[in-house]
Amino acid sequence: MRTVETAQTLLTAAEVDALVGDYLAGMSVKALAERYGIHRATVFSHLRRRNVPSRRPGLGLDEKAEAVRLARAGVSMRAIGRRMGVDRKAVRAALVEAGVIADDGSRTSDQ
Repeated sequence: MRTVETAQTLLTAAEVDALVGDYLAGMSVKALAERYGIHRATVFSHLRRRNVPSRRPGLGLDEKAEAVRLARAGVSMRAIGRRMGVDRKAVRAALVEAGVIADDGSRTSDQ
């Protein structure tokens, strides 16, 4: 039985430099993988080889503000996460940090 192989995309040193720059500028690993036509694991491999410190997964300041706005508009955490490319737990952490929901998961009075 013959297997179907995916064409391997090899990045030049200049492309890896650009990838690192884009990552350091705040671009997500998912977006980098799409831009450079490589797998997310390959993005991580390039970053690791260049000794680039990994970012803590989650939301940036602007994304947190948008998550709060969406939550206050009645959008679910799961839907916010899908929209922003993170899991529900990252959205929940941002909402707890902003005081939109309490640590126990119940909504606070500003809702």
